[in-house]
Amino acid sequence: MIEKFLKIPKEWLLLNFLLIFVSIIFSYYAGFCWITDSLSNFGVSSDFFNFSLIVSGLSLGIFTMSVVEKNKFNWWGRMFLMASSIMLTFIGIFTEEYFIHFIFAVSLFTFFPFGLLFFGASLKESNRKLAIFTQIVAVILVLLWMASFVIWMWFYKIGLAIPEIASLVIWVIWCFVFIVNFRNKK
Repeated sequence: MIEKFLKIPKEWLLLNFLLIFVSIIFSYYAGFCWITDSLSNFGVSSDFFNFSLIVSGLSLGIFTMSVVEKNKFNWWGRMFLMASSIMLTFIGIFTEEYFIHFIFAVSLFTFFPFGLLFFGASLKESNRKLAIFTQIVAVILVLLWMASFVIWMWFYKIGLAIPEIASLVIWVIWCFVFIVNFRNKK
């Protein structure tokens, strides 16, 4: 039974991340500011936005359990990607009205790049191009958040909406490349 559940098409991960974009479009409100707000502001007023985060988190967990193989080297990749799955799900459950939401959000944007970094390292034997691309994506995500933190700390107290949406775009691009590559390997 569980094996059938874990054989969900890999395209679902991409579709679920795209669901977040759709929920942003439908949750957008006139007072939202891309410079000073964060995407979590949508979660306070939109159950659809929260639902998309929960579904995407669960989908990431299923993807991790079905695609990232269990072996000694992949252990770190699986651990960070599963933690990301849990964090994304909890971000949808605990809106920014709760302090713990902040901890889940910081953890998500910290764990996911490291999950990709370790996952990419494990792909080197089977698909060198995808491995390098995955690791480049991980480094870009780390640099994006480091730059956002530096800007926030020393220059301007910006909101997080821009780095959050940039991260989401990068995740969707990575999912698309992974799926195309996955199909070509069959």
